[in-house]
Parts: sequence; C-alpha cells; structure tokens
Amino acid sequence: MNDEYMILALQKDKPTAQTIADKLDIPIGDITVKFAMGTETSVDVESYVNNKIIFLIYNMTQPANESLMQLMFICDAIKKEGAHYIYLITSYLPYTKIRTDVEYKLNFSLITRFFEEVSIDKIYTFGLYNPKITYYTKIPLYNIPVSTIFGKVLDDNFTNNKNLIVTCIDHEMQDSARDVAKKINAKTIFPVKEFSNNKPEFEIYEEVNGKEILIVSDSINTGENIVNYSNYLTFKGARNISVLCTHGIMRKEAISLIEKSIIKQIYTITHIFPKSDKVKLIPITKIVEEIIKRTIENKNIKPILKWFKYVSMVYYICKLILIKL
Repeated sequence: MNDEYMILALQKDKPTAQTIADKLDIPIGDITVKFAMGTETSVDVESYVNNKIIFLIYNMTQPANESLMQLMFICDAIKKEGAHYIYLITSYLPYTKIRTDVEYKLNFSLITRFFEEVSIDKIYTFGLYNPKITYYTKIPLYNIPVSTIFGKVLDDNFTNNKNLIVTCIDHEMQDSARDVAKKINAKTIFPVKEFSNNKPEFEIYEEVNGKEILIVSDSINTGENIVNYSNYLTFKGARNISVLCTHGIMRKEAISLIEKSIIKQIYTITHIFPKSDKVKLIPITKIVEEIIKRTIENKNIKPILKWFKYVSMVYYICKLILIKL
C-alpha cells in the first residue's frame, strides 16, 4: 500500500473514491462535515493525514456558494492536521464562465485567492467553459477536455458519421466543439447570436438540411437556449439532435422543457434530478483514477489533457504582446 498518499472524500463521493483506492492500493481516509448549532460548519478529519499528499475528491453541488464554503472549511481542516499537499479533483469549478465582463474575472479572482488561502496545491477539473481561465490562477489548474470526458460516447455513437455536424451556442465553447469534431472527424458550424428583449436569436449560414447535430455545452440552466437553438436547427432541416453537456442541468424546471423538446439525448457527468430518459449519466471514475495514478507515478498528464492547452498558451502570450504594443 502506498502510504505517502491518501484519498479523502465526503460520503456522497465515497463510492467513487473507494473504487479508485482499491484499484490503486491507496489508503482512503474519513472526513465528516457537521453543523454546530444547525448553521455553522465543523469539519472532523478522522484519519491521520500528517505529512501526506491528499487527493481530495469533492464534487460541487448547488447552491455553489454553500458548496464552495464547505470546501474551504474541509481544506483548511486537512492542512491544520498537517497534510503536505492537497490536490483537489472536482467535476465542476464555479465562477469560471469568464467572458469579457469584468465582474466574471473579479469573481474568479476572488475564488482563486480563497483556494490559495486554504493551501490547495493543484486543481483538476472537467470541461471548463473557457479553458483560457487556467492562466488566471497561480495554482496549477488542469482542465480535462470534453473530448476526453465523453471519449467512449463519441467512439460508440458519433465517430466517422459523415452526416454529423458539431456545433455550440456560446463563442467560448467553440474550441471545445472543434476539439470534439476533430476527434470524430466531423464538420463544425457556429451560429451568429444576437439578443432581442434579452433573449438570444440564432442565425446560421451553412447548410444543415438532413444533417445530424451534436451540440457541445457546459451546462443547461433554464433549458430555453438549448431548446430554442435545437428548434431553430430543426426548422433549418436538421435531425437527430444530441447534446454533450458536461455539468448537466442546473434547474429542476428545465427537465420538463427538455422532455418535451426534439432533443434526442443529453450526455452529462452530473445529474442530480430525478431520472430522465433523455439524460444519460457518464461516469468519470476511470479518468479520475488515471489522474491519480499518473500523479503518483510522476508521469506527464498531457495525454489526459488536450492539445488546445498549448494553442491557448500561444494565444495568451500573443495577447500580452499586443497589449504591451
């Protein structure tokens, strides 16, 4: 058994953690979150973590603010018990939807300062809305791309379908969509999106009549945008619309809207609402196992990541040069 490392997880994430611990022969520890006087958070680290490298498997839940605060208390408690390093593995990282709005950058900057304060040493997360966000934090932040997350789904259902088109709604998801399209040898199209009465209206200029569609998304909030875009594509002649939605459906009321829609299937790694025939949950246990295994063996994790990380770095450097000019 590798005693230098330990996996920690709350009860909700314990089945995944136990499977990985058994496979890699790593001890799994116990932590308990309690609420003093019903409201104030208290964390008991019930295992000996002194001088150990901790893999903390923690999946964010809604509301995100409460989940973030709980994570801060957990990490602080682990460090106070003497842990050497904390490597956070989380399926969803809140406040990462950085666009051009200053407030988005300020919010994420605040979150990263919190992470630094509680001494998180590395973060592994899945399907970032905008992968360029990895350069906004001093903590090493590794993004597992959509094409890796849904690799088996793509291989089994979409590879080399010459009638398939990959698309997305938001500009920030276009690189992820291109990455998916490259993996399955498909074409991409992207809509022009304009707002009328605070609601998006879509326009595409490529031919989609008779084509099958795969939409790449990070999450579904009310469901209105994804359903309206699907309806628009159907009006243009598309059929068999599927969705890769990494972080799933955020609001319960969106389920009924999606159930009535023409969307054929939604693939996600997170689904907290009642079962839906249109929503298929994809496990990420093997990916998390590979992350931990490669870290322990001091191997490069590039094979799990994506080539775009390095394209993004070139983009980022060029942007800095242009700003200085």
